[in-house]
Amino acid sequence: MSEMISIIPAWFIPVLIILVSIIALTIILERLWAFRAFTAKISREEESHFENMLQNENKNDAIGFCQIHRNPHFLVMGSILENAVDITEDIENEKKNVLSAMEKYLPALGTIATVAPLLGLLGTVTGMIKSFRAFESTMNSAMMTGIDEALITTALGLIVAIPALIMYNYFVGKVNLLSEEMESRVNYYLRFIRKSHEK
Repeated sequence: MSEMISIIPAWFIPVLIILVSIIALTIILERLWAFRAFTAKISREEESHFENMLQNENKNDAIGFCQIHRNPHFLVMGSILENAVDITEDIENEKKNVLSAMEKYLPALGTIATVAPLLGLLGTVTGMIKSFRAFESTMNSAMMTGIDEALITTALGLIVAIPALIMYNYFVGKVNLLSEEMESRVNYYLRFIRKSHEK
């Protein structure tokens, strides 16, 4: 076993951690960009204008409004209006589709936040094994190289994991908030549609 570990080059695990950090950074930047659109504020006047479109059955204008404003509840409403969905199950499916778009890549980010410290720990273990093997034969710089590898990979793993975990929790919290808001607003707007059909 120690022979297998000794053939792992000292640069391999740090490079692996750096690759994982690049993937994590890419996901974080992509999600920040996506959440910018999901959380864009809409004025009360614009909301009133949308409510009037629903009451007056201006379906095409309402769909156009939903396509411009990318908030989760408008994405669901746009889909409901486009597909003339009136069945509760179909509405729930539309909500799930939007929720799925908001959660995109979050499982990968959570996995990276979990795996990065494990990679650092792996580097620690391999470095310590190499150090002790060098110590067995003679006290030389090989022992210091192994300890150095152990400390560097542990630090790199933690450097990747800590921000990835923070951002993962931030995005999951945002998704939960947006999901609750979407649920509330869609139900609110559906009342306007139902009232207009009752006329």
